[in-house]
Amino acid sequence: MEDDVQTLAAEQGLNLEALRAALAALRMHAGGDAFYVFWLPRGSVASDDGKKRSRTLLAFPSPDAALGFVQRNRLVHPPNVPRLRLLSLVQLLRVILREPSIIALHLVFDAEELQTYPPGHLPPGLHLTREDVLRLVGVQ
Repeated sequence: MEDDVQTLAAEQGLNLEALRAALAALRMHAGGDAFYVFWLPRGSVASDDGKKRSRTLLAFPSPDAALGFVQRNRLVHPPNVPRLRLLSLVQLLRVILREPSIIALHLVFDAEELQTYPPGHLPPGLHLTREDVLRLVGVQ
């Protein structure tokens, strides 16, 4: 994992110590270092006019929580099959920093609360805008 942190700092021109501090803070607030996200094939997130649309990256504490959220919100329709990927906080930051269309990261907290949360709303969690993430890692 330390190699990933050093690689991200070098790729993005980030201060290594600021990045380490940001990851420690995220770990503390989010309650973990690894989260499950849905991965969609390239081109499946384009808008009707062909432009990339803004997205919020939802990251769940377990695969069951992620699948339950998608099923309750009817976000995947056949023949599409939900594909989950396990990403560390470092990998999540890398995705956000590389992809300008991702405007926020939402780290979902407790998987048990998801069962009672109404469809159509973001579940309880730590919500960081792109600007929050840039500020957190020391980019002004």
